[in-house]
Amino acid sequence: MKNAKASARYGLFYGCLIPNRYPGIERSVKLILEKLKCDELFRELPLASCCPVPGIFYSTDKDTWLTLAARNLCLAQDRKQELVTFCNGCFTSLLMATEYLSDPKNLGKVNKILKNILMKYTGVPRVTPEGQRVLEPIKVRHFVDVFYKDIGIEAIKSAVQVPLHNLKIAVHYGCHYLRPTESQSIEDPINPVMIDEIIATLGAESVNYDHKLNCCGAGGGVRSYVSDLAIAISKDKLVSVMNAGADLIVTPCPYCLMQLDNAEKSLATFQIPVLHLTQLMALAFGAEEEMLGFEAHSIPVHDVIARIGGKK
Repeated sequence: MKNAKASARYGLFYGCLIPNRYPGIERSVKLILEKLKCDELFRELPLASCCPVPGIFYSTDKDTWLTLAARNLCLAQDRKQELVTFCNGCFTSLLMATEYLSDPKNLGKVNKILKNILMKYTGVPRVTPEGQRVLEPIKVRHFVDVFYKDIGIEAIKSAVQVPLHNLKIAVHYGCHYLRPTESQSIEDPINPVMIDEIIATLGAESVNYDHKLNCCGAGGGVRSYVSDLAIAISKDKLVSVMNAGADLIVTPCPYCLMQLDNAEKSLATFQIPVLHLTQLMALAFGAEEEMLGFEAHSIPVHDVIARIGGKK
């Protein structure tokens, strides 16, 4: 019998923020995949480490950044899987690493280090229509891209048990989702639509607001080094969200979630819950509130869930 783990197409990469800070996001992903009846296509990558975070490692020590990222890519390479991330930062870091590793000089330097732990990054073999054998980079995918294009809107719609009617949602895409690298993107960074369409499929309304495509404030190490500036950037976005009458902010990135949620706590003038997109999808798919880890959020979520008739 073919091994189920070996046949899984996608390797789930949660990074470090989700398991350590927001484990409810990881639980929501597992529930979503079960409800969509596609959980056999996905398997968590064992022994994965931090991506590592691009705003700190990439900016200060590129060799360490690239080696750690290459190690994570090797885990997917060994299993012949596409690597799926649930964090914008992880997505950028690992995708950018595949581009750097296309340079033989970078590849040789990294593999010399990986040899010490019996690893070697090569990419995955493929035969071209002309019959040539080539090695392609590991495919690094953002979960929104996989859910939208591979699983499909109709499958998501069919799994909805608690339609999110009368709920107005402000979507925050995040910088690394919109512009992950200089040469690759998920969708049009000027007019993104995938998350808005998923929100509509769940029965809610995605509202437009000023600063929708702006940074949350945390990117590029700003949160770590100039926290007052990070909060000020968040405030501009939060004011716009409030003026648009949104009930919730939804993002596909746990780091953006943490920044906006904590900025609200620091400013003490907003009470707009911030959810990861998978948590919202899980609620619409009938998940119980207590399963989704909302106790880790600064701004309470319960009142909004009660409005849509979600389960405690």
